[in-house]
Amino acid sequence: MRIAVLDPALVHIVALVLAVIAAPAPLLANEAPPAPANWRETKCAMYTDIRAEVLKSIPREDIGADFIKAEEDYIAGGCRGRAYACPTTETQLQYANAVSLRVMSGGLSGTFLPYGCPGGPKTPAAQ
Repeated sequence: MRIAVLDPALVHIVALVLAVIAAPAPLLANEAPPAPANWRETKCAMYTDIRAEVLKSIPREDIGADFIKAEEDYIAGGCRGRAYACPTTETQLQYANAVSLRVMSGGLSGTFLPYGCPGGPKTPAAQ
């Protein structure tokens, strides 16, 4: 039985080709995914979805019409600008905290949310 002997130049060329083909794969695996075309719309959609999930466990009536309207106005405006959905009851604070934790767990900043009160907290625990 005869074993074929490859020309050393050919071995180097094959090794070079394999290195070039294999090199981009690990580099691509470590690259960050591209940012969405409109990051604000993506964040607003995420907030809207999370809000809907939390509203399944805390009825709108318990949260209050003014608080819900402030959130809906924020969403209708494309989640832009400063909005004040000011929690003034324990239920509103519980709801805002639940949404905030889920939104931040999803990678968004808490500063994106419309929760806040002009002049500071208004809940009974803060007074």
